[in-house]
Amino acid sequence: MNLLPRLTRSGLTVSAFSLFFLWDSAALQAQFQRTPLASGGEPEVVEVQEKQSPSGAQAAVKKVAEKFKQAFDAGDAEQVAGFWAPEGEYVDGSGKRLAGRSEIQKMYTEYFKNNKGAKIQISVDAVREIGDRLAIEEGRTVVTVPETPPAFSRYTATHLKQDGQWKMVSVNESVATPSAAQINLKDLEWLIGTWTTEDEGVTLKTIYRWLPGKKFIERTFVTNSGKKSQQRGVQIIGIDPLTGDIMSWTFNADGSHAIGIWMPVENGWAIESRGVMANGMLTSANNIVTKIDHNGCRWQSVNRFVNGTELPDALEVVSKRD
Repeated sequence: MNLLPRLTRSGLTVSAFSLFFLWDSAALQAQFQRTPLASGGEPEVVEVQEKQSPSGAQAAVKKVAEKFKQAFDAGDAEQVAGFWAPEGEYVDGSGKRLAGRSEIQKMYTEYFKNNKGAKIQISVDAVREIGDRLAIEEGRTVVTVPETPPAFSRYTATHLKQDGQWKMVSVNESVATPSAAQINLKDLEWLIGTWTTEDEGVTLKTIYRWLPGKKFIERTFVTNSGKKSQQRGVQIIGIDPLTGDIMSWTFNADGSHAIGIWMPVENGWAIESRGVMANGMLTSANNIVTKIDHNGCRWQSVNRFVNGTELPDALEVVSKRD
């Protein structure tokens, strides 16, 4: 899970798109599964749109990934190592093998000591359940340490259910080198223009335009319902000079905001998003945009959390160029 970066560094249908912007508008969060807020600011309890439920192993492994992130971001080596079985192993991107939980904990202790403020983002791409006690997870990670470039990795983790808990018995990591697209904003130039998404009488128009100098792309969001039009937010997309990453900063009319890191994937981008609602609740999601052709793209938001509570994955939708 880029579990140890290189040691040298490190469904709810709401027609008004009510929470569209709270998970970083970079991934078109209008995906038709929402958790609208009640007047007191807490999520309402409403009937969830029927969808195929993930298996017990899939749900458990995603929970492990979320808790792993919390422990990693807190710099807690003992808790991080505790996600492994006592006899578990970890093979890092250089091929170095660590055997046993105590050896893994020792290594993380040293890592956190030398890399203050390290944070990890985890994207779980697939979970395969084999029988009742075995699951294989595949995914990607980005680890950031203040004032150093981010470390990208891919990983395969084998989980074994022991005494009712899923533990990692083997993790194999490979260093992922960001493609040249990662540092070239021109790879987003196909988005320039106006895009439309519709849902139950509400139209969302998303407008992309270059800012002077073509160092940043500005994105604005406008909803139209009947004769009423309302601008909902603005997003700035550009390259972070410190890390070289394509990033987005989103500011919404209600006071909520979000930040995203864009990573190239096949035919599109994955955006790791972290945000804050206007009422102070924390949000996170993995957002995927896939190019269909010059005039169409698909959007989906998965691994969505509000204040640590997991929400259903949003349904995939299509935006069309005007």
